[in-house]
Amino acid sequence: MARNTRQDPTEAQAGAGGAPPASRTKAPAESATGALQRLSLQTGLHAIADAWAREVRRRVRQLAKGDQAGEAGAPALIHDLRVYVRRFCALSDLLPRRARERSARRALRKEVAWAMQPLSRAHDWDVLAGELLPRLYEAEPDLDREATGQRAAARSAVARGEMYIHLRSERFQSLLQQFQERDGDMHAVVADRSSKALYARIRRKLERWDEKARDRLADKSVMRDASVQQQARTQVERLRYASEGLMQACPFRKLERYVQSLEKLQAALGDVQDLRMAARLGPVVCVSLSSGKLADAASRKACRRMLRKAEATLRAARRRFMRQPSFWTDAEWEKVSRRLAQATPGGQAPRK
Repeated sequence: MARNTRQDPTEAQAGAGGAPPASRTKAPAESATGALQRLSLQTGLHAIADAWAREVRRRVRQLAKGDQAGEAGAPALIHDLRVYVRRFCALSDLLPRRARERSARRALRKEVAWAMQPLSRAHDWDVLAGELLPRLYEAEPDLDREATGQRAAARSAVARGEMYIHLRSERFQSLLQQFQERDGDMHAVVADRSSKALYARIRRKLERWDEKARDRLADKSVMRDASVQQQARTQVERLRYASEGLMQACPFRKLERYVQSLEKLQAALGDVQDLRMAARLGPVVCVSLSSGKLADAASRKACRRMLRKAEATLRAARRRFMRQPSFWTDAEWEKVSRRLAQATPGGQAPRK
């Protein structure tokens, strides 16, 4: 999935460890929440950045082996890697840089976009084979499950092989080095900022991201234009993951509910995107049970029926989110800033 959409926000805590989830609908398990609650904002952000960067490296090492023993868990590892890359990038965008902030941010985004392409292709085939084909079989009884599954598995194997080569490339390894350098940069810059200045920056950024996401969702074309949907999903995803990072330094019930609303919206956008992808890839692999030929028309028709239901779910999620006031209002922020100040030794809540 470009679709890391079904994770429980309470599972987005900084921490590593554990086996990858059985389903892409759950985020990788994380720990250390209780410890982070007692640390300062700066120290908490350091720990979160370290944990997320570490998980990126760990998933890359596991996937780059590309051995048969790890094949069964590859879909979950690919999903986890994409989630952690996006988490780290959201936190990187949220926090300041030492110099040339805009150009450095653009350069890192460009490399991440390049790096994610083979991962996304492999992930799309995993999602199609593991999640969408069973739904297509139910929607279109004439599909030959065995032949269709075999064709999808073959395509998935090719995409995964290309991904393994990609992960071992010098350029991808250079990106991991950039992540490590950015992790160190975040440590230095956050440590140099006062809590008050850091609070102010975080608030401004998240408030601006919330406004941009709402503006994009208010555009009616978000319901029919795939590119606008992708832009909306990217903005919602970044806002969610950055808010999750802050939530680890400041556990707050209303902030958690806000993150949950973003998660539901992201899930609805992701499901629509998944079905658009199925309509594109399905005709390549779906085989008719009655004729033995490719069932491109039947698979597209089934995808359209499922897409209409997914779009109805998206409309409902969009309405619910748009009806809610932004979490980053003055009243709510004052409560969060007081909680952050309490978590910071000697901290003072920022003045408005």
